Amino acid sequence: MDSVQLNPPSLRYRRIWLLLAWGMVAAVVVLSLIPVEVDLSGGRDKLAHFLAYCSLSLGFGMLFGGRARQLRMALAFAAMGVAIEFLQGLTDYRTFEIADMIANAIGATAGWGLAQTPLRNVLEWVERLIGASTREP
Repeated sequence: MDSVQLNPPSLRYRRIWLLLAWGMVAAVVVLSLIPVEVDLSGGRDKLAHFLAYCSLSLGFGMLFGGRARQLRMALAFAAMGVAIEFLQGLTDYRTFEIADMIANAIGATAGWGLAQTPLRNVLEWVERLIGASTREP
């Protein structure tokens, strides 16, 4: 039985959270395919891949309940990372790296794992803080 709620608590700002989550997807795709002059040597490149895909998987995992659904999303993000690497290989300004695919997949898996913990409630906690800070004394 799926112990993670199929329908996460109703979020007051759900549309905003979804917009931000899809914005993260767009940012990852765009930043992965445009020429960028950023020094990510010394393993920082793999850390950036890991964090990006972990954030995507956790972000969507907070918005959509159900372990199986969250796992499918994590797998979709890992597949997106593979597809982007192949697209990068078609450019003359980006490189195709299997290690990047691995970092993406590990990140997506870690994000899925974090979505199985109480961290899945972060958006609910943030909304409570927003509500508490906007109440009149």
